[in-house]
Amino acid sequence: MIAVAALRAGAAELLAARGEPELGALVAAADVEIIGAGEPWAMGSRAVTAHRIALVVDAPVHAALTADPTRVAAIRDAFDAAMKTPETALLDLAIVLRLPAVRIGWHRAYRSAPPSYEADRPPPEAVLEGAAALLDAGAGADTKAAAMLRRATLEAAEVPGTSSPPLVRYVVRLEPPDRVLAEREPEIADRLRRAVHDAGTRASEAVATVELAVALPASPRPARH
Repeated sequence: MIAVAALRAGAAELLAARGEPELGALVAAADVEIIGAGEPWAMGSRAVTAHRIALVVDAPVHAALTADPTRVAAIRDAFDAAMKTPETALLDLAIVLRLPAVRIGWHRAYRSAPPSYEADRPPPEAVLEGAAALLDAGAGADTKAAAMLRRATLEAAEVPGTSSPPLVRYVVRLEPPDRVLAEREPEIADRLRRAVHDAGTRASEAVATVELAVALPASPRPARH
């Protein structure tokens, strides 16, 4: 932390010495972060370690800097000069917005806020109704298959170990007569699966499989004594 603070102060003083005291004050008030462990760079006959720098600033400063590329270039040049030694160099400098409330950049905040796909997943009833409506609207208006879905229930589970976007598995539980019909007529089963697949697909989630199963009987209530 002491080294990073010294680097920030050195860049700020360089800017002031180069006739940019306002930019120097902005840098002095910013947070400076070293991103990553650095990369080896060949500089002629010698090798140096080049570091990425994040300059984390509040919204007004971010807007003012990013609106004028020459000001960002001047700040980058100051850090480049401050970091240029026989062993080190500046690889890149990014202007990062300091997020309100958490007071850090998104490059750090996102680590504690993984995306939640299940939270905005439509309820199973909505997926089933969407699939049924799709069958109603299709060529030939497959009302028989649509009615089967409206009598069914739907289960959804995320496939473990999948990358982003995650995969979801659907199980359509049909009433026993409907399940027998789907078993006897594969074309109906295919239409049911395809409709549920299309209704359940989202930008943040892909449908891995749609399986057909029989509806489970309701659990008997315990007898009262």
